[in-house]
Amino acid sequence: MSEEQQEIRYRVNGADFVTRQMGNEMVMVPLTDKVADMTSVLTLNEVGADILRLLETPQTKEELIRQMLDLYDVDESTLIEDVEAFIAEATQKNVIEIIQP
Repeated sequence: MSEEQQEIRYRVNGADFVTRQMGNEMVMVPLTDKVADMTSVLTLNEVGADILRLLETPQTKEELIRQMLDLYDVDESTLIEDVEAFIAEATQKNVIEIIQP
């Protein structure tokens, strides 16, 4: 991985979503022109909710993975794959944003 790729940080796109914790799940409602779009509600499980909570502060992928390893007793390679997949999908859906170095 290049040095520039390691410096890419991710954070929650809080301006475009309202989030609510409901038990072990997090519900995210996208905002369109400051109005809730109830047709596009996203529900995250406990792991997804933990990732988003950690991304309230901008983090590199490596920082996020280290913190998730502290939270969960899981194989590191499995966690890396899961975090990378989550970041790719969440970025595509505009749930998280990329902060370039």
